[in-house]
Amino acid sequence: MNDNEDTQIDGEMPIYDAVKDMGADELEATVRRNASERNFKLEDAHLDVIRTLVEHYQRDCKSRDCLAAHEHMRYLEDAYAERGGSRYLYMLFDLVPDVRGVLAPIHDLAGLPALRLETDEGFGTAF
Repeated sequence: MNDNEDTQIDGEMPIYDAVKDMGADELEATVRRNASERNFKLEDAHLDVIRTLVEHYQRDCKSRDCLAAHEHMRYLEDAYAERGGSRYLYMLFDLVPDVRGVLAPIHDLAGLPALRLETDEGFGTAF
């Protein structure tokens, strides 16, 4: 981690603080409500990926910065490698209205704070 990724502000860890007390039922209710508001057809596969990412945040973001998107995208690509990795993830989440990529739609649906570095200005891609 470099200094540019140090995002702890006044003792807060925005991603961890958002998920630390979030239970599976609360997460699912939030995701279903937000998907409905966006007219997005939510499937079990979407919920599975969202749960996987939130569990990763709860486990791995307790004591360090977790706002840099690239690390989390790699985590999901590895977790879903057998299903196609990033291709599978983009197939699921790149259809969320008004939000592109994988991580931004997940955060939008789950009501989580935005990540930094969601886009690569050099290539214009979104995770």
